[in-house]
Amino acid sequence: MLVLSRRPGEKILFPSLGVSVEVLRSRGSVIRLGIEAPTEIPIIRGEIADDETAAEKPAVAGEEFRRHELRNQLNQLTLKLELLRMQLELGQAKEPDRRLSEAISDLSALENRIGDQPVNADDSSGCRVLIVEDQATERELLASCLRLNGMDVTTVGDGSSALEYLKSHEPPELVLLDMRLPGIDGPALLDAVRHDHRFDDVRIFAVSGSERTEFSSTPLNVDGWFSKPVRVDALLQAVSLCRQSPSSTA
Repeated sequence: MLVLSRRPGEKILFPSLGVSVEVLRSRGSVIRLGIEAPTEIPIIRGEIADDETAAEKPAVAGEEFRRHELRNQLNQLTLKLELLRMQLELGQAKEPDRRLSEAISDLSALENRIGDQPVNADDSSGCRVLIVEDQATERELLASCLRLNGMDVTTVGDGSSALEYLKSHEPPELVLLDMRLPGIDGPALLDAVRHDHRFDDVRIFAVSGSERTEFSSTPLNVDGWFSKPVRVDALLQAVSLCRQSPSSTA
């Protein structure tokens, strides 16, 4: 079971699933949640989902059935979270912390199941990536998504660790940099890397829960900006495009 402590305004991301859970407000035993999930997932009532899935099995084979089954499981989890949100708003939820932890654990298990799916090679395959992110859950989920797409991923939790890694290892092709870091923050780390010619060919994508306008007083020489929650498909496309064109920072 995955057990997390979240403060209001903080999110729990499941990038492969396209699901994010945000704590909007917490008062005593009542938690207000915001939940984002793909709109294209078909809606199936929880009490009949198993019967419908079983009825469709003969018509769907192999990997197609597996994807269908995963979509149904994701739909049930999305409905479970939505029901919990409604009950919390009405003050009818019992043991909300436990139920939320169970739902998050189920999402993590589904994330791992998706991780067992075959990887499709593309122009991002083999890319060496350094993720600099202080939120451990977000860091590891994003790393897992990129590894599933054939990337060689290293993760660190702060700016100081990132500098140490860069100075003692072969430079990565890409750095995914959270802009709000403890100690050496994103803009400071970015400035240090851009002034070191050993890293002229390194691409840097900012990944932040903040708007870019919040850093308007600081020049940000980045190759891309991705707001949280990160759309992994858009990130993979940007990596592919970067690998096809010469570095703009050399």
